[in-house]
Amino acid sequence: MTLDLLPDILDAKTHRNFDEMVNEICADLQLGEPLDTFKDTVVLLTTIIDSSDGHLDSRYRTSKAAKELVKTHLELSDMLKTAWKDKSYRDIRNLYKVIDALTPGMKQELVRSFNTTYRGGALDAFVEYLENNQRKFEQGKYYGKFCSIVQSSGTGKTRLMLEVLSKRDVLVLYMNLRPAEDETGFPDRDPIPAGLLTPDNMTAEAYGTRCCAFFTAIFRSLIDSFSRAVRDAAGDEPSGIREWNKHMSDLCSTHRHKFFEQVKTIVDEMMVAAYKRMVQAFPRLFDSQREAPNTPKLVIAIDEGHPLHEVKPFRRATILCRTISTYSQDVKASIWVVFGSTNSKVAHFASPQASFDSARVSVKGLLVFPPFSQLGWDQFAPGLEGIPATDVAKLSHIIGFGRPLWMLLKPVYEHESANPIQEMQDLARQKLCGGGMYDPGTTRHSLAVLGQRFALDICFGHSEVVEHMESLVASHLRICITVTEDRRWSFTTYPSEPYLSCVAANILHAKSEMRDETLKVLMKKVNDGMIDMGQSGELASRMLWLLAKDLLVRTYHSPSQFLDERKGKGWDAELIDCQEVSVRDFFVFLFGSDFWTRAGQSATTAFDNAYVNFSHWVSMDSNIRRNVVDQLDIEEWTLRHWHRTSAVQCCHNQPSIDKVIPIYFKSRGLARDVVGVSQIFISDKARVQTGPADTLDKILRTDNSIAGDNHRSSLPYVAILADMGLTQSGLTRIEFPRRSSRQSAYEQCLRIHARGMDSDTYKFLGSSGLNVLRQTLKSLVQREQFPASDQPYAQLVQDLVKFGNSSTKAHGLGKGQC
Repeated sequence: MTLDLLPDILDAKTHRNFDEMVNEICADLQLGEPLDTFKDTVVLLTTIIDSSDGHLDSRYRTSKAAKELVKTHLELSDMLKTAWKDKSYRDIRNLYKVIDALTPGMKQELVRSFNTTYRGGALDAFVEYLENNQRKFEQGKYYGKFCSIVQSSGTGKTRLMLEVLSKRDVLVLYMNLRPAEDETGFPDRDPIPAGLLTPDNMTAEAYGTRCCAFFTAIFRSLIDSFSRAVRDAAGDEPSGIREWNKHMSDLCSTHRHKFFEQVKTIVDEMMVAAYKRMVQAFPRLFDSQREAPNTPKLVIAIDEGHPLHEVKPFRRATILCRTISTYSQDVKASIWVVFGSTNSKVAHFASPQASFDSARVSVKGLLVFPPFSQLGWDQFAPGLEGIPATDVAKLSHIIGFGRPLWMLLKPVYEHESANPIQEMQDLARQKLCGGGMYDPGTTRHSLAVLGQRFALDICFGHSEVVEHMESLVASHLRICITVTEDRRWSFTTYPSEPYLSCVAANILHAKSEMRDETLKVLMKKVNDGMIDMGQSGELASRMLWLLAKDLLVRTYHSPSQFLDERKGKGWDAELIDCQEVSVRDFFVFLFGSDFWTRAGQSATTAFDNAYVNFSHWVSMDSNIRRNVVDQLDIEEWTLRHWHRTSAVQCCHNQPSIDKVIPIYFKSRGLARDVVGVSQIFISDKARVQTGPADTLDKILRTDNSIAGDNHRSSLPYVAILADMGLTQSGLTRIEFPRRSSRQSAYEQCLRIHARGMDSDTYKFLGSSGLNVLRQTLKSLVQREQFPASDQPYAQLVQDLVKFGNSSTKAHGLGKGQC
């Protein structure tokens, strides 16, 4: 990626003033003449950023981030040396990489996006969650009326908190505790509550007193301001709530500022006898609402709450939650404190004093509520009728799938950015890589990039799994599905999100060395038992088919290319990893130039207009077809996967097949796109001996677990038996029926038996530069057959305990043998 110069963001006079500031500071620092050390180069960059009055990205004020930027963009070092020589830094300030990520105009656009129509059912689910929590608390088993919202970045945590303000008759006091050094995030930090709750140099005893004073001040200020709102509404309490929420939901309003100023004043006045006053100050405004006792009346929403869990030298969350517990026991109203964060540690609330900080359940048997994570997905997903099947690779279409972040950022970056698409891609890359540049040697980076596309399954029995899961949700965009009641286990995944898949593919293939290092990390984690390979070579197969498609696409484009603008510009350009690829070209790339000659003219003609477009895998938990009332027919199901460029890993119980790759046939005159779809069905085998002769013939689209025996389609499909474990390699069967006038025109199938896992079968693996990929795929298949000799002893012993889990030697020796 190059460093692009943008048009001047500042006038000439401002540039001169900033230049003078930089030169004065650097003179005091005695930077060398010329600038000949890496350290001095970094110092100059941080000085330029620091002397920009907030116009440049504050992330690069720290030497760590500045070092990373200079290392990544070698040309930046030369630019800085030239700028130092000329004592003029205009070009540095005009680099899009250092311009502030969120300008004032962009922040206004973000505020505007928070006022758009709220999509999805997360609000109803959240209110239901609070109502259930209130019922459970009254049973006497829970520590206090506090809980959390934990989910990955960009999924709508803050919007949900604020949405309760505008859509429900619930008082919501929102505050953001974002660290002071984080100046690029949104919403902005609320300095008063953040300063009160995250102080430096305070004893635990003094902090406990402050927490009591804090809630006392909130309750007193609430009584004062809310009472005025009710009076202004002629005594109508619901109207008063809505009016109060209207003022407090505006993150820039003077009402919020005055409220927190009043809170601070009261806190400063009453740091004595705080516990008693806190309970006395609790508002009695909701006593009249006895007809709905479990409905939340007040929600104190503390966003970005993870700084409370830092140990400096004590964990503030322990004391803060103890304070909440104190008043929770004496107050019957449904009043809740909700902590929000991407970091699951925000849900690791401390138990009472008798327990250790790390305890999730107190020794007294008091429980803490598990976090809320159901924020929804696909809020902006387009319908099937919104775009032709031939245009689904367009960026404007793809960003509608997944988390709402991408669609909401589009107008934000369009507002002032000179390169909005590049900036959004950079942001996605940073979020997927934990805020920095991609390092393939870092396990979390590699597994985030691969996990997002290849449906990596994490083994719960591994010693590192809890830390790994928490880190991926907090810093690498993995999604938390649910958390167990005791919060010891969380279930997470990378759902279908094709835009992020394209970003991950762009990272993986930017350099062949990066791809190789990433695959080595994967193999290491497979060997130590963290990554599940499946039961019959499923992981190896997912890697094979998708990487083949990746590499074929990159024969049409440069490895680092992200968009193809031949069919459209800007947001109408196509993401190269979502583009359609002809089945004929795909199979030539996979199986060799003579494939279609061997398949015959009938097959060649039949698949002449057939295409695939998959960019990632999604996993199923049930058979494709079941006898349920909301069952999709096979055509609509396939078209929906085509629209989001996903291929399917079937569940283990699915008969005959393990994978489905959607096919679309381009043809003029189609009444509807849904009649133009077909499939590639793949059966994975990692066996070392040939199975029953009719295995391939049993792959039938009309199987009752796939489309049903009444299904009829004039479009052909493909059935592939991938016998990856056989030593004898090659394509031993390529068969397509030559239809006579007596034969049915329906349900024709191209059948392929692919044996082995080497370049004799999959020709693209013989290309130069793919040695690591070839070896990785072979090792994954061999690993299915029997544990690798370098597998850790702990894993080998663990397999012995799992006797009967499979019919392999790993689980079947039964003699204590390793």
